[in-house]
Amino acid sequence: GMGDIFEQFFGGGGGRGGGRNGPQQGRDLRTSLTIELEEAAEGVQKQFTVARPETCPDCDGSGHPESADAETCPECEGRGQTTQVQQTALGRVQQTQTCRRCGGDGTLYSESCDTCGGDGRVRNEATLSVDIPAGIADGQTLRMEREGAPGENNGPKGDLLIEVSVRQHPEFERDGDDLAHRAAISFPQATFGTSIEVPTLSGTVEMDIPSGTQSGETFRLGGKGMPRLRRRGKGDLFVKVQVVTPDQLNEDQREALEAFAEAGGEEVEVEEGFFKKIKNSL
Repeated sequence: GMGDIFEQFFGGGGGRGGGRNGPQQGRDLRTSLTIELEEAAEGVQKQFTVARPETCPDCDGSGHPESADAETCPECEGRGQTTQVQQTALGRVQQTQTCRRCGGDGTLYSESCDTCGGDGRVRNEATLSVDIPAGIADGQTLRMEREGAPGENNGPKGDLLIEVSVRQHPEFERDGDDLAHRAAISFPQATFGTSIEVPTLSGTVEMDIPSGTQSGETFRLGGKGMPRLRRRGKGDLFVKVQVVTPDQLNEDQREALEAFAEAGGEEVEVEEGFFKKIKNSL
């Protein structure tokens, strides 16, 4: 086929380390890690466990004990490769590929390693530590070099890719480097103005609410957001206030609101309250 032709002319060697029988870098592995928003803001070192293939310690990756008898592979005659000639539209094409019988080693052995079953690798759990930089976002990936799968023919290990998930926070919503928070205030606070405590990732701060604040207004606290990843400065914290309407009033509060409405020229029909019913019944 045409794929075989291109493989022949442009080198169909596998891996990042070179040809089929040369050292080849191991494949990259992937894992995931979940952190808190506070950890993403401060940066943190995390320990985690990952299951990965490793070079067999008993046979050092050879797949056979040292005492095993060796013989030259009759399939490839010790070359580790076999050659096929095909007739194509472009003429006769010679294709070379790794010997299937000896796996490219060129030698057959009388015994296989009991630990790895001849594969040269075992699967183990490794405990590693990774430095997570301040400002990392949900879904970003960190790379740990040479912590992946072992290479072929003494090639280097691949890398370990760690996808970081940042857990949602009950107080903040994140948008890039900025954070958003919702704060509830009362009608008198919105009317006369006040000062409220607002949570941030580094503790609470005082924020002034000016008189006449409307429900839904948003205030910006500069530099109280997330740190910018591998850059200076921080994002902002946007505080959206919500004026809360009380669902229960005592008699004094009800009378005060009635007087407020009358003073403003509003006609408000207020249902007779519990205390007023008691007075009228006396």
